[in-house]
Amino acid sequence: MPPSKHIQSFLSRIPELRDADQRAFLYSDLDQQRVDNPDGYQEAQKFWTQLLLSACKQGLLSTAHTPQPRLNTTLASSDEDDEDDVLDRTQPIEDSEHTEAASVLCFERAGLAARLAFRGDTPTGVDGIVDEMERSGVVVEAGDYLAGSTVRRWAGRFVRRVPVVGRQMAALAWGVQDPQITLDSSLVVRSLVEAAASRVTDAHYARAACALTDNLLSMDVFREQYAQPVLTTRGKLSLEDARLVLRCLEDQRQATSTVVEAGDSHVLVKFAMRRAQRVQPVTEADRNAFHVVSTRDMIARQVTALESRVLELDHKARHAIVHKLRQQALGYLRLKRHVESDVLAKRQQALDNVERIVLKLQQAASDVQLLQAFRSGTCALKGLNEQAENMHAERIFDDWADQALHADEIQAVMDDGAVVADGMHVDDDVLEAELDALLAADEQKEAAPDKQKEAAASDKQDTADEDMLADALNKVTISPEHKASEPNVADTKQDRIAMLAE
Repeated sequence: MPPSKHIQSFLSRIPELRDADQRAFLYSDLDQQRVDNPDGYQEAQKFWTQLLLSACKQGLLSTAHTPQPRLNTTLASSDEDDEDDVLDRTQPIEDSEHTEAASVLCFERAGLAARLAFRGDTPTGVDGIVDEMERSGVVVEAGDYLAGSTVRRWAGRFVRRVPVVGRQMAALAWGVQDPQITLDSSLVVRSLVEAAASRVTDAHYARAACALTDNLLSMDVFREQYAQPVLTTRGKLSLEDARLVLRCLEDQRQATSTVVEAGDSHVLVKFAMRRAQRVQPVTEADRNAFHVVSTRDMIARQVTALESRVLELDHKARHAIVHKLRQQALGYLRLKRHVESDVLAKRQQALDNVERIVLKLQQAASDVQLLQAFRSGTCALKGLNEQAENMHAERIFDDWADQALHADEIQAVMDDGAVVADGMHVDDDVLEAELDALLAADEQKEAAPDKQKEAAASDKQDTADEDMLADALNKVTISPEHKASEPNVADTKQDRIAMLAE
């Protein structure tokens, strides 16, 4: 198969492939490089693994009979863009005129080198890289992945090695899907499938109200409803990817699927009632409820189509009126009235009736859950009561009272022993007097420095007063007449001070 223009555009944005020397190395026989240049081989293996996973995420490696998706315009567009950005910023974008995307979770090994040809070079070592990816568990054959259990995987490998007729008979006998018929020689990327299954689970329990009908889906509804989490764009999930995601959910006990009628549209997909629970096998009640839900969805699609038909007829009638086509406009209006009154009204009434049935089923399922909760609670309470009876509650409380009384008696004895060990009784008044004496001694010790400070301050004040009086006395002048009249007045300084003091 020649390379498509989409993958060519993808490859042209990878710096290593734009460089002729690096491209020559990466497109060479890498098996020889494993021996001659081990480090270079490891780098090449890492490069090709990342490139294949990135191209697979965009649906560029799918050979399904659906148009190839357009290359994401958010990829690197300049020479300066980093390689990791080129290989990581991936998002599948499908053609607007188509509703189903190519597979983004697996790629076909056949013709892979030819699809990756770039500027006249074909990667001769890509098959060895894929072998290494398979040995390391990065990819696995689709038949082995869909088989699930170990026995079914070995049965699937046996089925692929027998002729077509024998392969079909063996597949029926072992219950193994024929990979040659379903997914050809596809290789499943485990990490992509697990990530997609996780996103689908998140999306489902974000919208589901834990009702019975919310967890029962047809394959068509599953592919339409969960295309956004897997493809990150509008469209319809490919049948191959839907089967792979369901296989992963079944391994995680989050969902299960079974065929209720021939055809993929009649495959019943059942999710667990809650995320923390494991999914239960499909019951007859599930099948009947699924039939009601399928009928509701079918009538809803019919109502939507009829409403679109009414709008279309109204548009045509207005267009005919604009162009003066009276009879044609009358025909459109007559047909519009017939669709609205006779067909659409009946379909809407039928849809209302089926919706009421669905609500009844949801209410009944809710009642069953409530009764199951009561039954579980009753069983738990019964078990606890039996344990309490076996423990003889009355005897336990009697023993507790006896032991508590015995503990009080022991404590009383211990208190009496402590009094005896303390010796003779000491009068509290004596203790109070001794305590007061100790407090008084402490107060005296605290007051002694203060008294010393007061005495020193008093001496200093006396000295200052004496100096002041002496200065004042020096300033006093005694006349000779006064001296003669009072001969007993002291002449000395000390006598003068004494006189002033008097």
